[in-house]
Order: sequence, then C-alpha cells, then structure tokens
Amino acid sequence: MLKQHHQWTHRLAQTAALVSAVAGFAWANHTVAHASTPAIPDISEWQGRLSASQVANLKNQVSFVINRRQYGSGYQDKYATNNTSLYVKYGIPFGEYDYARFTSAASAKREAQDFYDRSNKDAQFYVLDFEEDDVTSGSTNAAVKAWYNEMRSLTGKHLVFYSYQSFATSYANSARQSFDAQWIANYSYTPTISFALWQYTDSHYLSALNEYTDNSKAMTNVHPVSWWTDSVSLALTHTGSASDASAASTSSSSASASSSSAPTTTTSQSAAISTAYSQFKVGQHVYLHKGASTYTDGTRIPRSVRQRFYRISRVKTVNHGSSQQALYLGALGKWIYAQDGTGYWIGNHAGYRLNHRLNVYSNASLTHKTRSYYVAGDTVHGKIVKAPNGHAYRIKTYYGYVTANTKYATVVK
Repeated sequence: MLKQHHQWTHRLAQTAALVSAVAGFAWANHTVAHASTPAIPDISEWQGRLSASQVANLKNQVSFVINRRQYGSGYQDKYATNNTSLYVKYGIPFGEYDYARFTSAASAKREAQDFYDRSNKDAQFYVLDFEEDDVTSGSTNAAVKAWYNEMRSLTGKHLVFYSYQSFATSYANSARQSFDAQWIANYSYTPTISFALWQYTDSHYLSALNEYTDNSKAMTNVHPVSWWTDSVSLALTHTGSASDASAASTSSSSASASSSSAPTTTTSQSAAISTAYSQFKVGQHVYLHKGASTYTDGTRIPRSVRQRFYRISRVKTVNHGSSQQALYLGALGKWIYAQDGTGYWIGNHAGYRLNHRLNVYSNASLTHKTRSYYVAGDTVHGKIVKAPNGHAYRIKTYYGYVTANTKYATVVK
C-alpha cells in the first residue's frame, strides 16, 4: 500500500532489514511469515484488472484481501469495482481502503463520504491509508479524527487506521487511537506500537496473480482472522444506533422489569451480525440511514431524503449484501435494501411483545441506564415518543424508556 512514489525508499528499507537480519539483530527473533499461512495482500490498480480465473485461484491463497477504492476524493481506483465484485462472486472476504489526500478536517469529512458512497457495501471493513501529510488547514490529528467520525456516522463496520510506524506516531498519534484496529507497515522489524495487522513486506509473490504484492500478517492475539472476515454491517448504523444496540442486552436472565443488583452485559457498537434485520412488514416505518447510497435499481439516493422516516408500502424478498428484503417507500416511489434502514414502531398501539431482553433507561436518549430491564416474552405498555435527536423512537413505559426498534418488539393487537 505504500505506493509507487514510496517504493524506492521502502526497497532500501527492506534491503537494510535483510542485511541486518543476516547480522542477527534486525528481526529481534520474530518470524514474519510461513509458507502455510494464507496471505493478506493489499491490491490496487497497480496489480491490474483481475480476471475471474485469477480471483477463483486467489481464494485458496489468501485469508482476505484489502482493495484500494480511491486515491482521495479526486480519483477512483480504475479496477476497484471490477475486482471487489469478483471477490464477492468467489467468496473472498475483503476490506477497502481510502488513500488519504485530504487537506483539512472539512475535506477529510467529504473524502470519507465519497469513499463510503463509492465502496462495495459487501466490504467487511474500511481503512484509512494515511501516509502523506497534505493537510494545510488545522492539524493532521484533527483531519484524521474528522474522517473517522464521518465514517462512524455512516457505518457500523470496523474502521482501521493504516500507516507506516514513524508517520503514524508523528502525524496521527492521538487520532489513530479511535479506530477499531491499527494496521502498521514496518519492513525492518516488528512494529513497536500497538497494531492488529502488520504489513511486513512489499514483495510477496502470489501465484494466482503472477504478481508481487504487499503482504500482511494478522496478530490473532489482538483480533482473530474472523474479526476481519465476518464483520458484516450492523443493522443500526445511523445516529443513535449505539443506544439502540446497547439497549438490547445479550444477557439471558429470566427476571422481569424490576430492580437488579447485578450489571447487565450489553452488545458492543462494533459487534457483528450475519444479516441485516429482514422481517419488515407493510405499514411499519423505517428510518433511512445517512449512509444509504443507492436504491435497489442502482440510482443514487439523494442526501436530502436520507435520515428521515418513511412508511413501508410493500416488501419483497431479495438476496443482496446483508439484506434479505427490499422495502418500497411510497413517499419516494423507490425500493431500498433492508440494510439501509432501521424500523421503528410509530403511533399508538395496545402493547408490545418483546423478543429480546431490553435494558430500561431513565431518558429517551437511552444514555442513562436504570437497574431495571424487560426480558424476551414480556408484554409492555406505553407511549411512543421520538428520541431527542429525532432519529429514533422509544416506548415510554412505567419503568422508563426502551427502544421502539421493530427488531426487538412486535405489536400486540
């Protein structure tokens, strides 16, 4: 990933490392790779437009692939769409990366938006490749954090920071800590800063491609390979999603909504699920995510219609990305994929039967947890109220507030 204009520097570094290794001190007794370990290459247009046969053969040689999507907002990788589509077709897990070219926090935010809009939504994770200082307004840490914040508002998938070690500590030492994982390049020795993925060479031969590529090694004591390959998007990816996700506890106590002296275990914002919620019904309302980019017909969803609630007029079965349903929004006259919306109960209903344990909160923002909870099978009664941020609905019960997300409750007629 340390691209063309850096190659000479890195070749020198690699040569120096090999010389040092012969001397017996550079690698500090670390083993960088084994022939039996599947590769983790990063690929861009420099490897060319991949063919179906190449990718079919690649499947048995890699754990996963990291593909470049863009070189800043101004340039899309020529073969990213072709290559990522083939990864999907042949079942190769992959992430995508944005080679940063932003010049300020504002342009970093825009670059993140462009990156997400252009990305293949079957990507398992997203990477910021930050290895050049183009920032001319504000600090580099502020720009990196702005990129992260914008991406976090668009997706619940893992966000990964990439750089080579000296640049990471010099230009993003605070901002990189926000990311879910750090991918560090160091061709001379094992990185001495925290990392979950180590890019240790730029000359790993992949016979499937007949090409030399960068290659990395996953630190499975930090994140197992499954962390990189199974991180399908959260169903809740809009503002306030962390509250809805944490409102549903993973604990399986049989107690009902009463005081509890033991803390409950809640789901993490970055927890992975295999598919988006796909049990929507006609008449329900759905919140269209900020990160929703295209309708099912492939046309772009205007930003002006995102982050709003719509009534579902029709539902049909599909198999796309993490969605098993498409939803027709009559007000827009368009179909969306289930993964691009979150369902909420709106209006007055006799009651709600819960299918999941739900924590009870003292406020509608779901930020102040009480020591009470409901369990799956309970029927609760209350008034539907909108969350303060305007992006979600809650059920105001006798004990406090719970999420009105249709994923966790059904209406009692």
